Amino acid sequence: NGIDPKDVVKELGADILRLWAASADYRKDISVSQEIFKQVTEAYRKIRNTLRFLHGNLYDFSQDTDKVPYGEMEEADRYILLRLNDTIRKATLGYDEYEFYMAFQAIHQFCVVDLSALYLDVIKDRVYSSAPGSRLRRSAQTAIREILEVLTLLLTPILSFTMEEMYSYLGGENKMESIQLLDFPEVRSHYQDGALEEKWAKLLDIREQILKVLEEGRQAGHYGNSLGASLHLGTGDEALYAFLKENEKLLMDLAIVSRIEISRNQAP
Repeated sequence: NGIDPKDVVKELGADILRLWAASADYRKDISVSQEIFKQVTEAYRKIRNTLRFLHGNLYDFSQDTDKVPYGEMEEADRYILLRLNDTIRKATLGYDEYEFYMAFQAIHQFCVVDLSALYLDVIKDRVYSSAPGSRLRRSAQTAIREILEVLTLLLTPILSFTMEEMYSYLGGENKMESIQLLDFPEVRSHYQDGALEEKWAKLLDIREQILKVLEEGRQAGHYGNSLGASLHLGTGDEALYAFLKENEKLLMDLAIVSRIEISRNQAP
């Protein structure tokens, strides 16, 4: 009933075998099957495609001349760096405690939840439509460049061959011969911002409710893409109204709509 590791490497590659081993909780019975390798391959593909997307948006960006200082970056870009910081913390703890599956889960969740389902979706218009050298675009590219480098380093202990290949495409001065010679990423204290984290927790909760309504409208055939929707938010709560008005542009970006109206409604 066994599966020869050589067959796995020959068919799927060494990194898939390494990822299967790293993602398994060795304190329990470890299962192996073709179906499990299929799931591991999908997780690998998701991460690899995320890295490719990040790298694809850096074709005209120089870390040495185009980088935007942290204090001048857009709020969404600072928030994703905060989430990256948290991922570094969790992954490092997982590696230090030899709980490699915990490290991988933290990285995979960041790629799927924070990047694909949120950040990369929200910044597409900014990256694609803003003037090439504008601060708005360079701010996003600054965050993208750091995310790409950190993820590459975080994944090197597991996906060593793929990350070595990824590193070969990264530009920059004083580049090392191999990614294995670089220091492991560390948590950056200036990325920690309790007020920003609290604010975005509230924004994302509102976004979740908005997306439900937008999906209902899409299912009903009122529009195809959310950019075809006009969003109206009403509340009788004065504090919430002030929060919505203050963050009107952010909410429009988070909901990916072309128009948003915020009004005071009488509380029921």
